[in-house]
Amino acid sequence: MTAAAQLPHDPAPAAQLRAEGRVVELASGLLMLLDEHHITGRLPLDARAQTSRLRHAVKLAVQATTPAPSSRSSRPPAPTLPDPAVQLQAWIASQPWAAVDSGPVGWVYLLCFHDPATGEHPPLRGHRAGCQFAGHYWGWTEDLVRRITREHRNPKWTGAGRLVQVALRAGLTFELAFLEYPATRGRERRLKNQGSAYRRCPLCRGTGGPLDPVAAAAVVLHAVGAR
Repeated sequence: MTAAAQLPHDPAPAAQLRAEGRVVELASGLLMLLDEHHITGRLPLDARAQTSRLRHAVKLAVQATTPAPSSRSSRPPAPTLPDPAVQLQAWIASQPWAAVDSGPVGWVYLLCFHDPATGEHPPLRGHRAGCQFAGHYWGWTEDLVRRITREHRNPKWTGAGRLVQVALRAGLTFELAFLEYPATRGRERRLKNQGSAYRRCPLCRGTGGPLDPVAAAAVVLHAVGAR
């Protein structure tokens, strides 16, 4: 008499999905804490670049489709319970910071205005009483070096970024205070909408120094190319 041997169920795919879901959970939790406590802007430049790459990887994980169940088993499928990993991915996908931005990828940057003679950081004021401009400037560009050195530093520049030219004509100067790459225009808009650029400015908070656009671009692009 012979008995049919039933092959044991291979738990590897399910275990792999649970492990991947746990990684996504931990990564998203870390990003949420960094955003909540405004820590990203105080990290070293290369660490901020890695944080941006991690944020992008979480977005890709959210978009990934769930593998179809194996059809090799002849047994009827057992009732399935909600998968915590799938529920977590659905929750992450509903968060504003996980929204997939369309458009080209470039740099989000923050300029901090200050008085070149005293080093003080007075808000840029208009000619009329009570007229006051921001003490910072959020921008986005695909070419960081050109944008900072050839456009913003050029007093005769007439393109986008007029606020910077107004600050220069008022006798102020600026420093590059914050960078994020890769980022889209949508990311720039979200940072602007959050308000209070002071919270993300390492120069105002005394947590970092000014950045050189040439050196910063070389460091970040080298880190991205070394993937």
